[in-house]
Amino acid sequence: MFLPQAAIFDLDGTLFDSMTLWRQIDSDFLAARGHVATQDYTDAIKSMGWEEGARYTIDRYHLSETPQQVIDIWFSMSEEYYMHRVQMKPFAKEYLLMLSKKGIPMAVATSMEPQRNIEAVLSAHDLIPLFQNITLATEVTRGKGEPDIYLLAASRLGVEPENCAVFEDILAAVRGAKKGGFQTVGIFDPVSEHDFPLMQKEATLAVRSWQELL
Repeated sequence: MFLPQAAIFDLDGTLFDSMTLWRQIDSDFLAARGHVATQDYTDAIKSMGWEEGARYTIDRYHLSETPQQVIDIWFSMSEEYYMHRVQMKPFAKEYLLMLSKKGIPMAVATSMEPQRNIEAVLSAHDLIPLFQNITLATEVTRGKGEPDIYLLAASRLGVEPENCAVFEDILAAVRGAKKGGFQTVGIFDPVSEHDFPLMQKEATLAVRSWQELL
């Protein structure tokens, strides 16, 4: 059983089995513009903020849309999926409930947008009461490859980074949290399977299933 003093959780690919959604959105979005979504593209944008990712996509594929137009298209494509189809990873809710019963303060640190998607998916699984705060990537200037979002979430919890564990499914995000002095828990996700061996080496702990933490 892994019991941190405080905990910060990513949503996409960590608590929720949703990363395949974004792979499909990447594929469909680029296919409509005559391009193919490659693994190196997915790897490049997955730890970026929305505007950074949109600008990268536009520059890489020489698209005519503005960053805001790209973001609006991505959001429109994702909304129905989050509201009705995204499921939690097995044993993730059980782990959250266990921490809550033990009085461990918890926060969300997410790049998920628009905000209505966050509210919809958390409400659908009765999770909102479990978290003391929800911190958004839009509240900081740098993406999850840097510690900013985790430091903000931890400050809202009133805890020091060394007393707090960050749960993430992406290697770059694990590295960003480590820069801030946090404990890190790598959660396996098939989309990032190729990075999992490095995550096992670099994270405080890395697991293939939430059940391993119970």
